[in-house]
Amino acid sequence: MRLKLLKVGAVFLSLSVYLLAFTIPLSIAGDNIAIGVGALGLVLLLLGGESVKLPDLKPLTFFVVPEAVSIVLSQDFRKAWKQSSLNHHLFPVVLVYDRLKKGLSLERLLKFLSFSSLALAFSVIFEAFTHQNIKHFRLSRFHLFLEPVRAKGLFHQLTTGGVLFLLLFLFVGLSLRYKNSLYRLVAFFLFLSVILNQSRSYWIGMFVGLIFLFLLIYKRKGFFYFSGFFAIFICMAFVFTPLKARLESILNTETNGSNTTRLIIWRSHYKAIRNDFSFKQKLIGAPVVGKDMCCKYIPESYEKVLGKKPPRVENLCDKQFYHCLSHNIYIKYLTDFGILGLIGYISFILYLVVMNIRSFSQFSEPLFAAFASMYAGFAAAGFFENNFTDAEVKICFMFILGINFYLLDKLRSGEKL
Repeated sequence: MRLKLLKVGAVFLSLSVYLLAFTIPLSIAGDNIAIGVGALGLVLLLLGGESVKLPDLKPLTFFVVPEAVSIVLSQDFRKAWKQSSLNHHLFPVVLVYDRLKKGLSLERLLKFLSFSSLALAFSVIFEAFTHQNIKHFRLSRFHLFLEPVRAKGLFHQLTTGGVLFLLLFLFVGLSLRYKNSLYRLVAFFLFLSVILNQSRSYWIGMFVGLIFLFLLIYKRKGFFYFSGFFAIFICMAFVFTPLKARLESILNTETNGSNTTRLIIWRSHYKAIRNDFSFKQKLIGAPVVGKDMCCKYIPESYEKVLGKKPPRVENLCDKQFYHCLSHNIYIKYLTDFGILGLIGYISFILYLVVMNIRSFSQFSEPLFAAFASMYAGFAAAGFFENNFTDAEVKICFMFILGINFYLLDKLRSGEKL
């Protein structure tokens, strides 16, 4: 019986990891199924008496512990729990790490991920130039357009942007390490897809990450290599008017609705934290109720930012400002989990960046420079989006983190990548 439990558990775990590699770029529902299969596999292994290989969980505790404290002490435990990061979306880091440590082929796993990533990239490129989403494609309306529209691919625009961004840096790193033509092809199409997705936060994150990457690898020559990527982007922006308009809108804080909405929400969060939060709430946050406090300041912030009275609309905060959805991961953490939660999240990202920079310096492996650059770019994108709370993006992040931890352990034990 014990052997059967171990065998079935191992099969379920391996299946879950392959399913994640296939579904992360393609299906949110598929991700959740894959995690469920993996969780069942973990249970079977534990019942059979086999230990699970765990990665270094120290960085996760940086943000998990403050969130847990905030949730336990919140006024509405159930809602606070649902809005936190403490859910099954963290599981992939354990699932991937355990399977790779126990002999699952990383090369085979990355092939699965390569083809699914190409499928997501092609869905974005197809939509951009046909103006049809692949999920609602009609052959009778098929036509190619010279001006690309903002393409969301298989998810919401921002979700697609986040997944594309993370996969881009993974495959750039793999291309630098293994000189594999498939990885290079995937990286190229992911780069084009990030541009055509037109998520400005991930444009910023991508360029921060690329500058970081080339400076780490090429030192003073880094800006020369970065200029090649930047030149491609600028050429595309000047050739395609929609891309140019999106690029110019980044600094438009007067008439661009997306930007002014963010400024109004950010100011309202600041006013709520400063004026209405108790000392305890400033320290550990006010999940759920913090957004209610923020909504109170929307009319005042609207007038301050736009210089005119807000429209007389019932439930203005909900209808036009997403009930104070922050569009900034740092403001979200400060509101929901307080100063301690914000410090915890920043420490988590900083730890990952520093850990990979040290590994790059020690082993001269460009793949770790790519990991460090990915986390740095992700942190930059977080100033404009709640990127770590998006389920699909977080699952992708944790999947890649599992690979990252496995490769670090492999190098430290003296093995070749």
